[in-house]
Amino acid sequence: MVIKQKLSLKKFFVAVSLIVVLAIALYLRFLFVYKVMQPPLSGDAKNYDIMVKQFLTKGFLGYMSNSPNAYVTPGYPLFLALIYKIFGFSNGSPLQAVRIVQSVLSVLTVLFIFLIGKEIKNSKVGIMAALISAIYPTFIWASTLILTETVYTFVFMVYLYLQVIALKRPKAYINVLTGILFGLAILVRPAAAPLIVIPYILMYIENRDLNYTVRNFLQVLIGFIVTMIPWWIRNIVTLHKLILFATQTWNPMLGGAFPFFNGIEHVPQNIRSTTDVIKFIIKGFEKSPIYYFKWYTIGKFNIIFGSMWYDLDSKYQYLRNIYLLHSFVMAIGWLGAFYSLRKYEIRFIGLYAILLTLIQLMFIPTNRYAFSIMPLLIILASYVIDKLLFEKSI
Repeated sequence: MVIKQKLSLKKFFVAVSLIVVLAIALYLRFLFVYKVMQPPLSGDAKNYDIMVKQFLTKGFLGYMSNSPNAYVTPGYPLFLALIYKIFGFSNGSPLQAVRIVQSVLSVLTVLFIFLIGKEIKNSKVGIMAALISAIYPTFIWASTLILTETVYTFVFMVYLYLQVIALKRPKAYINVLTGILFGLAILVRPAAAPLIVIPYILMYIENRDLNYTVRNFLQVLIGFIVTMIPWWIRNIVTLHKLILFATQTWNPMLGGAFPFFNGIEHVPQNIRSTTDVIKFIIKGFEKSPIYYFKWYTIGKFNIIFGSMWYDLDSKYQYLRNIYLLHSFVMAIGWLGAFYSLRKYEIRFIGLYAILLTLIQLMFIPTNRYAFSIMPLLIILASYVIDKLLFEKSI
């Protein structure tokens, strides 16, 4: 009876703590939506707005183009199109509605980060990770931007939660659903596509049962393919060729091919494909191997993770007093990423953080690219804190 009462009290405390964390998350995001004056759309945000209106009025997807293309994957434009369709755009784009929906998705992301932390270790890890995610300034501010980050991170965290369950308690329907969510995430941002195999490489290393591993992976692959097929068919029918994800890859890769941005203003005009960029990078390594190696490792890493992506106008002082939270998560989170290599329960999350970073090192570096990796580092940091504070040995 005493044990049951303690368990009930613990569950009650966890539930109350989670509700408080989610309430804080919702309050802060709505504070930014309703109190911060948003600048006019520019850059990618403006291009998405134009693309969506063009899709709803002319019926085709074309990014920065008056004709169909596959320069970007369709996930985020279709998300925006749904909101534009519901709220209308004849009197202007319904950007406030987009921000409100994204804020809600951001709060739900906090919830799934809690669930992931709880699933890989315990409720303490889940609550710590959720609290950090609730107050991390970038996550709050980004909800107001007409960019892919918030929607992608939500879908990816749902996938990650399902993937954790699929590794621990695999069932056919969970595996297929995992593949579907992974496909939805890739349709928003395709960079993580190669990671689909990582959990199942680890599964085979753990159990050495090839048939078991292949069966589970194929079920995930079915879900992924089912999600991607409409995009593939559209590209074949409309563009007359199979484009798996998007065609923009070569452009950001080229931007990252100039060490420390030296010479970036003199981009060769004959480079128009990923193959051309790779040849250009190889020539650079042949000419100055140490210089290029430094750029493609610590050089880009310092730019991506060295500062928090938080370009809020300085007149708004919201959350600037916890700016150092980024440095804290970076230090402890990367410790957790490397510690995960010897701890199976968090190994694939740590590998995801490492591999996603390696993928980003291929492209032009910006601290915006850290956004989708930070939830993984937050979970890993919370895991390490739990180990250090609540366990006798690590």
